[in-house]
Amino acid sequence: MKRTCLPLFFSALFICLSFFAKAQNVGAYPTTLDFRLGGGLSESQVINISNTSGKKVQFKLYLNDWVRDSMGGHIYYRADTLSRSCAKWVALSDNFVELESGQVKQVTVKLSMPADAEATKEMKWAMLFIETVKEANATNDKTTQASVNNLLRIGVHIYQTPPALTNKEVKVYDLKPSPEGLNIYNLICQNTGDVMLECKSYLELAAISDGSKTKLDPIEFPMFPGQKRYVSFELPKNMAKGKYSVLGVVDGGEDMSLEAIESQLEVK
Repeated sequence: MKRTCLPLFFSALFICLSFFAKAQNVGAYPTTLDFRLGGGLSESQVINISNTSGKKVQFKLYLNDWVRDSMGGHIYYRADTLSRSCAKWVALSDNFVELESGQVKQVTVKLSMPADAEATKEMKWAMLFIETVKEANATNDKTTQASVNNLLRIGVHIYQTPPALTNKEVKVYDLKPSPEGLNIYNLICQNTGDVMLECKSYLELAAISDGSKTKLDPIEFPMFPGQKRYVSFELPKNMAKGKYSVLGVVDGGEDMSLEAIESQLEVK
């Protein structure tokens, strides 16, 4: 399978495009559609696409598959490429939308689950992109073809979690220095359950010399089932040199016990 782009590039691009969309006064809401369907069932949810700019805007809508890499970056694939994709079950009421200034249009997203048991064995997901397009003016040159210039796009997360899937579990495996720089450490964890988790992680350090404690600010991140994640922590610049006992903690959310690992490190 061929990746469509590098994860860091797409993460930066996605942030820039979201900012650009706000600046251009076009948008979509909600940006997450959460389905919880059993086999053979279907449900429709609505996305509101708005244009509060001073000119007409055109949008094209399409689906992609995607995953998060170990650092949280997004990697995109052609729709219905990945085993965890729900793209083939999704139908859109519109694939193209044109809005005059001040208009809002609702687009219906319908997810229809097959009746077979295989479809409900695991969580599935996809990404719906709403992308503005502008058709170039045609010229008298017969060899010139109309082109489409991409201006911005907004991603809508689509999640399908069968209601029978309830197991929540996260494991913490290691805390090790990061190759990104001095006094940066990666806490390595994995979602070993069946559903997506909204996690929070932090480090608590105790100086071996005097027992003084330092707790780093928590980092929040989602994890898909089966996903391994490297959570990167940078120690404070003014932290005293010496050896520390470290407790690395991952909180997987409600109804879950904290998972932790103990280690030692030296601040140089």
